[in-house]
Amino acid sequence: MILNKLSTRKNIIDSEFDFPVVGCYLIPIVYFLGNLIYLYTRFGKIYITGYYMIHYMYTYKHGFVARGLVGEVISWFYDTITEEQLANINTFFTVCLALACSLYIGRMFHIVRKDKYRFSVLFLIVLVFFVLAAPINFYYADPKLDKILWTLTFIAILLSSNRFGIWLVPAICIIATMVNPVFIFCSMVLVAIILLQEFHNKNYSLKNGIICGVSYLSMIALLLFGPVSQKLLNFSTPDEMIDFYFSRYEGTLAEDVYLLFETEWLFDYFDSLPEIIRKAYNIYFLDWGNGLKTALAFLLMAVPVYCLFAIFWIKTIKFEENKFQKFIFFLCAISPVVIIPPVILSWEFSKYLYNNVLMQAGLVIYFLVNKSPALMNTLKEIENYCKTHLFSTFATLSYFVIYIALFSKN
Repeated sequence: MILNKLSTRKNIIDSEFDFPVVGCYLIPIVYFLGNLIYLYTRFGKIYITGYYMIHYMYTYKHGFVARGLVGEVISWFYDTITEEQLANINTFFTVCLALACSLYIGRMFHIVRKDKYRFSVLFLIVLVFFVLAAPINFYYADPKLDKILWTLTFIAILLSSNRFGIWLVPAICIIATMVNPVFIFCSMVLVAIILLQEFHNKNYSLKNGIICGVSYLSMIALLLFGPVSQKLLNFSTPDEMIDFYFSRYEGTLAEDVYLLFETEWLFDYFDSLPEIIRKAYNIYFLDWGNGLKTALAFLLMAVPVYCLFAIFWIKTIKFEENKFQKFIFFLCAISPVVIIPPVILSWEFSKYLYNNVLMQAGLVIYFLVNKSPALMNTLKEIENYCKTHLFSTFATLSYFVIYIALFSKN
């Protein structure tokens, strides 16, 4: 009798749960923008130096450049650009990321604000992936264009569930790919799976099929065209290319930076494919010793984390009966493989791993917010396991948080 009364009382309390709409948006906005203000007052504006400077100098005047969209848009407003203006543009991109991230998280809270269980799980995911390992911290001092990619990704996710806004998603995917083709290996998979899920949710409607097809084909076409277009640029030597693009820069390009552009950073524009592979191998394994570092980091940190995600999705697949939905969950499980090519050919190991973990978090949030029965059953099973295995749960969570924190601060 007493237990029944307590259970009834708990159900009444849960049914009365209704988190304020204003709070859903206010909490992430205060945190992310407050964190951004703190970083700005402590470290000031971040000035762009080294390799990433040229991403802000590219234009399409001599042909299509795979990472040239940002520089092309900047050239519409500035004939020449100063070091201070570059820092202001970088800060503006960080503010855009903070706003997009706040709006995305706020919208997710808004959707589940009357469901105490889903709200609590979402709060925990946000705490681990977006607060303890804040993307704003990760990208604040980073001149890479990835912050723009995640800004566009959050916008695309928000529009994907809107019957009119979803038509803009293919354009956003195209813009993101033109900003940086690395979008294909990072947050693009998150958007692609969500588009496929929306296609499934709408009973394979023609509209959603067209949106999926246009998004996928356009991104693949741009990815394939990028390396081809590099060989079509109207430059005969790296020096000519450097001098043209940096003629827009009012600052002074340091001699050591110029030399690196000339001998290493632009080699893929002028060398043959075998030569590119040879130089990439030297950079990766010989010159900087990143081969051993990457292997150890991947084995010690990345593989266990991805195994946790894989177990999560495999259990979700087992709870699902629909075959097409099983296929979508299978794509979620194998999605980390997209980082293999850039990790092998790049020395920016932490960037790809962190982006991929954010992508996995985004997938879990999407299916949680949409109340996927299979995913909810998986969460219930995890909850029961955690209650009966406190030590292993604490150890796993600690390992996971340390992993995220290390790579987000790298």
